[in-house]
Amino acid sequence: MTLAQVSEAAKKRVALIAREFTEGFEFLKNYPRSVTIFGSTRTKEGSHYFEKARELSRRIVEELRYSVTTGGGPGIMGAANQGAFEGGGNSIGITIELPHRQISNKYITDNIGFHYFFSRKVCLAFSAEAYIFFPGGYGTLDEFMEILTLVQTEKIPRIPIILFGKKHWGELEKFFKNVLLKERMIDEADLALYTITEDDDEVIKIIREAPVRIGMEYHETVSEKDTPPKTVARPISELLTEGCEGCEGNNTPLTQSESKKYLKEVNDWQLIEDKEIKKTYIFEDFKSALAFMNDVGRIAEDQGHHPDMKIHDYRKVDVRISTHAISGLSENDFILASKIDDLTRQNADKSEEESRERDAPAY
Repeated sequence: MTLAQVSEAAKKRVALIAREFTEGFEFLKNYPRSVTIFGSTRTKEGSHYFEKARELSRRIVEELRYSVTTGGGPGIMGAANQGAFEGGGNSIGITIELPHRQISNKYITDNIGFHYFFSRKVCLAFSAEAYIFFPGGYGTLDEFMEILTLVQTEKIPRIPIILFGKKHWGELEKFFKNVLLKERMIDEADLALYTITEDDDEVIKIIREAPVRIGMEYHETVSEKDTPPKTVARPISELLTEGCEGCEGNNTPLTQSESKKYLKEVNDWQLIEDKEIKKTYIFEDFKSALAFMNDVGRIAEDQGHHPDMKIHDYRKVDVRISTHAISGLSENDFILASKIDDLTRQNADKSEEESRERDAPAY
């Protein structure tokens, strides 16, 4: 090849790589809460780990409402996609293009294909709330070691890395402890970056308590001062003095426990799938319901927030609040909920006062 031909080929490859990353990230934005599952393509249907992967995936989509992502192939990947499919959830395949065929299983509800293994690998490891590794070969080990290294070096946040299968992964941990640790190739703390288990309930608990990642967020420089501080739940009365930052701002998502704590401080709001809060207000007539919606709209607009509101049965108003930028909940949602409750209390007090004035005897 001439230098010109080499240059042209390089440009085409770089363009394809850029396109795969761009399309891959756009695809993943459709599934903001997900768990990625890895494991051997050689695991047979009906075997112990095949059925474990299938059942665990079904529970993840049914109980947590998370999407399940795999490489889209057979074996453990097929089992995980099958479980997610049978559970009625999102069963995602990030597949690879091989000569004459595309590797995929029949239980995928949505997929995206890649030409390059490395761009596919990045998307498999991108933005999930947890990673589960079933027993596998070189490919599974490759994915595990890369994600483990990214967490160890703080290139990505601390994310649950779950190794399913005590006997299988226990042998690898022996190598970590007896060789790497003894030779000071790793620190004692590095052994806490992953969890080895065979308890389905423990896996579900770990995923449920893991914070939602903002995978698309980009920081040009990474330093301690640029790292978003850990969310600390504070009383809503204290937050009200600071105001709301808006539902499209750079907010830190609340954990489930933090959301439940705030839920106790607002009146009769419901937590929906850990993603939003909802409340139904009932009024005397249609006119009062419309006036309430207008009042809420003014408060929300002042705060830069945009709740969803729906009127039905001519006098009932449903209000749903979430932080759109993170597809979840932030402190700002509970601030707005508290302000709306204050609005209804003020209107009730005003109506009561007007009623007393009308009923007062004339002198």
